[in-house]
Amino acid sequence: MSANDTETRRPKQFLADLVRAMGEAARAARQETVEQCQSDAKAYTERLRAGTNSGAAELHKAAVADVGTIRDQSKAAAERIRIQTEERVSRRNRQLEDDLVEYQAVVEAELHRVGERVQAFEAEVAQFFEQLGQGNDPLSFVTIAAHMPNPLAFVDPDPGAFVHDLRLAHSQATPEEARDQSQMDSATGFAPRAHSKPRSGQT
Repeated sequence: MSANDTETRRPKQFLADLVRAMGEAARAARQETVEQCQSDAKAYTERLRAGTNSGAAELHKAAVADVGTIRDQSKAAAERIRIQTEERVSRRNRQLEDDLVEYQAVVEAELHRVGERVQAFEAEVAQFFEQLGQGNDPLSFVTIAAHMPNPLAFVDPDPGAFVHDLRLAHSQATPEEARDQSQMDSATGFAPRAHSKPRSGQT
């Protein structure tokens, strides 16, 4: 082998060694890059899982707090309803006492009116028979008898009519009382009477 051949092979060998070294460096860089990416991905995954657990815990905590708030609000609402119910019951019982007093007063007034009518009828009958006793012939008897007072007409009393009058008297009740009354009427199926039977002596 000549010196020229040796000098020629040296650059080629150097280039081959350089290319091989660069290839190995490239493969090493590639491997390092892949490993770094995998390492970064693994670290991110771990952080994501840790963050997910933390987020789930926060969601659970928020849900528990909301449930507690809902229960507290429900208890408060139930207590308000209980208090309002007791107040309405008390108002209704007081109204019942007042209604009974008014109802008795209406009955007493009706009894007094009936008594007055009976007294007036008795006086009219007494006067009639006094006039009848003054007759001195059949014709005068017939004439006087034609004016004999008609007996009083009494129909069966209708307590519902009295109650209806009380309902009408309460038409000027406060909005709160009227609302309570409307709700109670609705609950009991009460329907105000459009017409009632006539009271004693009424036609």
